Amino acid sequence: MIVDVDKAWEKLHTRLKDEDLLLPANEKAVNVSFFVKMRRVAAVTILCICSGVIVLYLNLKKEKEHFVSIYNSEIINTLVSTLEDGSIIYLSAGGTLACPETFTSAKRQVSLRGEALFDINGDKNRPFLIETEPALVEVTGTEFTIKSVGKEMFELSVLHGSVNVTLKTTGIPLRVESGEMVRLQSGNLQKSLLPDRQQFYRYTQKMQFKDERLDDIVRVIQKISDKSIIFSDDVIKDVEITIAFDNNTVEEMIGLLCEVVDLNFTDDHNEIFIGH
Repeated sequence: MIVDVDKAWEKLHTRLKDEDLLLPANEKAVNVSFFVKMRRVAAVTILCICSGVIVLYLNLKKEKEHFVSIYNSEIINTLVSTLEDGSIIYLSAGGTLACPETFTSAKRQVSLRGEALFDINGDKNRPFLIETEPALVEVTGTEFTIKSVGKEMFELSVLHGSVNVTLKTTGIPLRVESGEMVRLQSGNLQKSLLPDRQQFYRYTQKMQFKDERLDDIVRVIQKISDKSIIFSDDVIKDVEITIAFDNNTVEEMIGLLCEVVDLNFTDDHNEIFIGH
């Protein structure tokens, strides 16, 4: 409903005059001026409140639209996902990763509950930040694992590169290098050498991909292969598929991929070619 403020004001003025409730001329000028000011203040206040509500709503809506949560409901398989910056996340059973669909120009930030292997694309201008319940992890480009459940369970192991870990209760950063691990014990971070690097490879033994680009799946396979994998046509790279591997060899995984998308591949012992 649209209200005619001037018409309403005139109606009120006429009623006050008829009922002899108007003030003398000198007081009237002061009070009318006061009421006019108050009307303006009220109008501006309402406008500011409405604008603020609209901006807040749009911001919340924007965040909601561009925020995704990746959950691995599998019992055994690792759920492998490629983020928009090219970083690869191997999420263990029951794990949840929350992240924006598109990272900002200043930073790449996600949150983790559970266990995952991170293979982060290097970007010195945009650090990669991982928030867990007890600690914050910051990297620029490296490969490492995190186990984090609740406030008391936190463990990080670094395969390549280095990582800064900051316990939320202390705010003091701790640098963890390649071949080292850190564990939360008695409220403090305890650093030690990795007992076994083989722990990293179990993430690629049973892998599940859901609606992932063919190019991203092949890039994951390439990391565990000693052969180059080449597409004959760039168009087929963007085909999205869902597939699972269970202790398959590189050649077997490529064969399963080609079977799903009706492609062929050739293997000359040094390179694998995928095409029609």
